[in-house]
Order: sequence, then structure tokens, then C-alpha cells
Amino acid sequence: MPVAKIVMFSDGSEASKAAKRVLEKHHLSWTEKDISRDVETNAFIRKLCGAPVAPVFYIEDRWLPEPTEEELLEAARVRFDVESLASRGRTCFDVIVVGLGPAGLAACHGARLGGMSVLGIDENAPGGHLLNLTDVDEYFGVGYDEPISGADVAENFANHARHVGAVLMKGKVNNIRIEGALKLVQTTQGNFWARAVIVATGATQRELSADGVTKYLNRGIRYGAQVDASIYKDRRVIVVGSGDEAMHAAIFLSHHAKNVMLLCPTDQPTAEPLLVERAIGNKVRILLGITVEAVKGGEYLEYVFFKEKGIPEEQCLPSDAMVIALGPAPRKPIAGLERLPQENGYFAHGEGGKTMFGGLYVAGDCTDLSTRTLMGVVSSGNLCAKRLWQWLASHPLPKLS
Repeated sequence: MPVAKIVMFSDGSEASKAAKRVLEKHHLSWTEKDISRDVETNAFIRKLCGAPVAPVFYIEDRWLPEPTEEELLEAARVRFDVESLASRGRTCFDVIVVGLGPAGLAACHGARLGGMSVLGIDENAPGGHLLNLTDVDEYFGVGYDEPISGADVAENFANHARHVGAVLMKGKVNNIRIEGALKLVQTTQGNFWARAVIVATGATQRELSADGVTKYLNRGIRYGAQVDASIYKDRRVIVVGSGDEAMHAAIFLSHHAKNVMLLCPTDQPTAEPLLVERAIGNKVRILLGITVEAVKGGEYLEYVFFKEKGIPEEQCLPSDAMVIALGPAPRKPIAGLERLPQENGYFAHGEGGKTMFGGLYVAGDCTDLSTRTLMGVVSSGNLCAKRLWQWLASHPLPKLS
């Protein structure tokens, strides 16, 4: 097997010296360019990596910024312990997907179908808001004959992404450097590089701002629709919300609780009409135009005070439990993404999730989606991946002669 041609961009740092020792140990020859001494070379690496990074290797038309020893030897076609590479993992990918909710997992799958190497990372288990759904039946081809939990759907999505070759990792992303042709993603699991990044960090739960809510959290009040049926058996339950998540919770609880009342903050439910129809069919009582004012009780929740639109008097309902499912609220952007334009706290974008920064795309509930359904966010991730294929094909990395 012919020896690979190696070009090394160094700066005299300990990391550069360590890389040289690896090359020497394996009797490899290389051409070296010192970015600390040559202005043009420094400017080239800044444009490539967004900063004067070293060491950076160019091997067989591949760019490897700060590679692990295993990655370096793999690129140089040197025999080594394959299990070592598997245990250490890769640090350089074509695409990194930040966030592994439905949109992120769909983006991982779609990017792999395009032949790209993909790393997906999330500080929580894959699934995002799916993990909060007791059952999923509005997604085409899923759950129509028998109930399937959101957690099971999330596991299927994640397994499919892994099946096509995406690497899924648990870790928190602390910073994303979006300048340069190669993007740096800094995480609790180390630094990773990619030609492109898809941000699919989702949204957080919208909080209920009523007196007493904080006091009774986990004392009768819970956020999210993922509920344990045994907790609510034969109890009077109030669900607060108007969207799909709230309706799912109300339908599920109607099979276990003594009675379920849904307090809808809007004039009409925003959930899909089929879910509203099912909730009513399961004897869920829905009140519209409701503002929850306060919750009270002793050690645990006992009463919910609210006002109904058009009725000035405050009303009160006895309640043993409350599930708050008010839908999504925007997350604070990860460091490095502050310059992305936003609308109402969500990332604004062009067609297919394209942003003003080349190689940076956004997908799913972290964006200004007009329809926040499971089908909508999955489609967002798929479309984002396909547009990324096109962008990468038309924006190749520089080649050295």
C-alpha cells in the first residue's frame, strides 16, 4: 500500500510536538508549515478553522484539525489496533447534529443517506419532546392500531439513525464556533470538528406563572404529559394547556383518573381536531379561555383558582393533581450562536433551515416553525439534511497541490 502524503500545519505547541512524535514513531514523512511564523499560512488556517488552530493535517484530500492519534494513523494508512479507534472514537465528521429530538434524529438519518459521516449529540436521551408523550397516534403509519408510547417511537428513531451509521453520543455542547470552513463543537465529551453543523436543540416547557405553582411542584403538580397512571388512579386531575401534548395527557389520564378537566388558555384548542374529538369522547371536560390565577392546599395540592374569559369572578376547582402542558418555549442559544437572527426567541432561517453562516443549519422546534407537529419537525430535519447535501457538494474544502 503506498504511503499517504502528509502535510502538517504546526505552531510549536505541545500538541504539535506530540503529533510529530506520533509520525516519527511510525516512520512517516511529512511536509510542515508553521502557522506561527508564516503570515499567509496563519491566515489560511484561520479561514479554514475560524482560528489559528494547530496541529492541522491534510492527508489524502482530508482535513483533520486536532486529530486523535488513532485518526491520524487511520488517515495515514498505518496499521494499528482497530479496537483502539473504536474505543477512543472519531473527532472529525462531515456533519454534527446538535440535539437529538425528532428533528435531530431525522437530520442524522438524512445526512447519512447522503453518504456523510455524522455525529449526533445531546445531553439527554434521544427523543426530545417525544419522551413526554404517553402515546403517539397522529404520526403517519404509527400507533393507529394500538397505542405506542413516545419513548418507544424515540427509541425506534434513534435505532434507525444508528442502523444507517450515525454516531449518537450523550454530552452537553458548551460552544459552537461557526466561523471558518470547519466548525468546532466543544462538548463535555471533548472537541469535535465538522464541515457543517445542524442545530436541532428543540424547545423547553413553557411555565405556568400562577401563585403557588413552585410550592406544589412534585406535590400534586407536574410539568409534561409523560405521566404514571398509578399516581392518578381515581383522582381528580386538571390538565392545563391547549395543544397536542395537553390533549394526549388528558386522553391518557381519562382512562385512569376519577375525572379529568382540561383548562385551555386559548379561545379554542390548538391541538389537532382529531385529538380534541377523542378527548371529548373520553369524557374530558374542556373549559376555554382560562387563566389559572393560583393553586392552594396543605402539604399537597387541593384547589385550583382560575378566571374564565368574560366572567370577572374568580372560580375554584378542587383537585388532587395538575399536569401542566402549555407547549414549547424557546431555549437560550448555545454559546457561539448568539448572532443568529431570531423571531420571538426562535431561530429564523431560510429555505431548508439555511442560516446566514455557511454550513450552519437549524431544524425543528428551535426554529420559527409554523406547525409544531411530529410530522412537521421530522420533515424539518429531513429537508435540512437534504439541503445540506447540496450545500456541501457546492462548497468543497480547499485542496493542496
